Amino acid sequence: MRPGSPGPLGGLSRRLLRFIVLFSLAFTLLASAVQLYFEYRREMQGIESRLEVIRSGYLESLERSLWDLNQAQLDIQLRGLADFPDIAWVRLHSDDYQLLRGRALSASSVRSERFELAFRLPDGTLRDLGTLEVASDLGAIRARLVASGLANLLWMGLFICGLAVALSGLFHRLVTRHLLAMAAFSRRLAQGERGEPFRLDKRRRGQGDELDAVAQALDDMRQAIVDDLRRREADRLALQDKRDELQRMVELRTASLHRAKEQAEAANLAKSRFLATISHELRTPLNGILGMAELLRTSQRGAEDRKRLQALHKAGEGLLATLNDLLDFAKLEEGEVAPEPVAFSLRELLDEVITLLEPRALANGTRLQGTTDSAIAERFRGAEQFLRQVLTNLLANAIKFTEGGHVEVRVELLGREPGRQRLRLSVTDDGIGIAEAVQARIFERFVQADERVARRYGGAGLGLAVCKRLVQAMGGEILLSSREGEGSRFWFDLDLECLDRQLPEAQPAPSAQAIRPLDVLVVEDVELNREVARGLLERDGHRVSFAVDAQPALDLCRRQRFDLILLDVHLPGMSGTELCRLLRDDPAGLDRDVPVFAFTASLEADRVQGYLDAGMQGVIGKPIRFEALRQVLAQVAATAEVTGLLQESVLEGHREHLGDARLARLLRLLLERLAIDGAALLEALRQGDAARSADLAHRLASAADALGGRALANLLRHLEADAERGFLAGYADRLQGLLERSEAAFQGALAKYESL
Repeated sequence: MRPGSPGPLGGLSRRLLRFIVLFSLAFTLLASAVQLYFEYRREMQGIESRLEVIRSGYLESLERSLWDLNQAQLDIQLRGLADFPDIAWVRLHSDDYQLLRGRALSASSVRSERFELAFRLPDGTLRDLGTLEVASDLGAIRARLVASGLANLLWMGLFICGLAVALSGLFHRLVTRHLLAMAAFSRRLAQGERGEPFRLDKRRRGQGDELDAVAQALDDMRQAIVDDLRRREADRLALQDKRDELQRMVELRTASLHRAKEQAEAANLAKSRFLATISHELRTPLNGILGMAELLRTSQRGAEDRKRLQALHKAGEGLLATLNDLLDFAKLEEGEVAPEPVAFSLRELLDEVITLLEPRALANGTRLQGTTDSAIAERFRGAEQFLRQVLTNLLANAIKFTEGGHVEVRVELLGREPGRQRLRLSVTDDGIGIAEAVQARIFERFVQADERVARRYGGAGLGLAVCKRLVQAMGGEILLSSREGEGSRFWFDLDLECLDRQLPEAQPAPSAQAIRPLDVLVVEDVELNREVARGLLERDGHRVSFAVDAQPALDLCRRQRFDLILLDVHLPGMSGTELCRLLRDDPAGLDRDVPVFAFTASLEADRVQGYLDAGMQGVIGKPIRFEALRQVLAQVAATAEVTGLLQESVLEGHREHLGDARLARLLRLLLERLAIDGAALLEALRQGDAARSADLAHRLASAADALGGRALANLLRHLEADAERGFLAGYADRLQGLLERSEAAFQGALAKYESL
């Protein structure tokens, strides 16, 4: 027998036995209670019948004996009554006798009945003689009822238990053992024993019952499992052959995909390198064009020449923006280019675009006209470069396809809200027009009207696609209305923020007079870019030094301290980021703390972060925008007073609180300290005494910093930190030169405050 399996009398038989016993006991108790009730009624009726016999047969005799005062007869009669079944005692109460016969019992176990005794005289009158009290023994009746009930329960219980055991055994033989056999068969099926069919152990195999149906179903299930396993095995063998074949195909396909992936990655890497290279190579000549245009635009020329140079400069910037958009065109599928909102004048923008394209229109015999609604605001905030590029593209297309005709750009006011205006910008021409069959696709990339137009007018069919993307980036939608041979009209609507009374105009770039002359080092390997930087910086009076590679730049920084370093990122032999790290870590350099700005055309976000991580303070993009360059120069000039030899604001603060005389005395004490401790520090550095060098550097740094000697204090703190690590190389020469310059600066300050 399996561990945990039911025994011969299984769980179902035991539950059936319990149910039969409980039901039988309940039935027995109920039947016994009913039987006791009826026996109790019968006993009570026996008592009533005996009392009726006494009433009808004994009372008259007792009355006569009591009238005759026959005590002996009364005693016999009372004893006879006391001998009646279940009579406990009888008691006679009269004026002449008080007689009691029988056994005395408690009042709770007897039932008493009173009979009035009276004698009828011959004349018919009744004489009251007394009472007869008869007590029935209820205890005896109860004892009999209990004995009878217990006997009945015992016999009925024995009978019921025997019946329950017999029924349980019969149920086990007829049902339970077959269920156990089915369970064992199911377990054998689960364990894989499916060879033998299932049959019930029955002596009589006549007409089948429900158990036979279940057994047949189990055997059918066994047979179905066997058939299914056979089919599965056949399928497995067939699938194994297919799997081997598919595995070979997958391996071949995987190898092919791996090669394709490597080729795609190589192509993507080549594309990225190409975009980076073409970006740098195209921006380099553009930097020269825009820089020279800027220099010519601010030179002494006539108003018409300055206007044309202004238009040329704006056109170059537009070309640069177009180049940026074309280089980033592959990324447009991943997200729209975010427009940069700037403050601009729409009328000036239209005038510049028309001025730029007017020579081309005149050469084509076309009249170019611009019309602006008088109600539009003077200045707006929006994507000025996007708008310039869209209008330039649309006007250039209109002029190209219109010979001896008329082209008009119009700006109309559609509506206004507080601080905003809704404008419609349209470009209309009376040129060759566009066929209706092509209009639905004209804004797609590389689509032109037809091959004849492409051969005659040229172009790649990219301009209108770029315009559509840019207008969508500004929140509008460009539309077209055209008939072949009658001209075309392109228009789009924009919501622009007005700046006339809502926002202040952008601050102009600092003027040359507002920026003190600075010493600037430009590290650039392209001669044209060096000439542009020279012209822009020297025009404002700055002193410019040049280096074409990393090593000359390092040599210059070891001989001279600059106020600003403009560092080209793409240098021969070493990248600009590596050169910046060398400048920051060079112990012999004088420009470890000088601001360094990247001077590059690579303006991707990840690369800019790399420049900042290398220790640069910012980026100046190529081509150079002179306004951006002046902002950097102004920023450096504003902080030069803090990073220079002498911090004048500290001395002025001391003068305000201490007065001229006391400040002059402090300066004399500092000069004495610099002369004595400075010489001692230089001697300790030459002897390699790191501990004494760190101590003297700490004292001198505190003294110099207290009176505004920030440059000397910074170098001394660097020296103190390196001396604690035992590093002193290169500090002696740097410190000697800075000490001499700082003493001269403090001597000048002392002379100034002694003369006041």
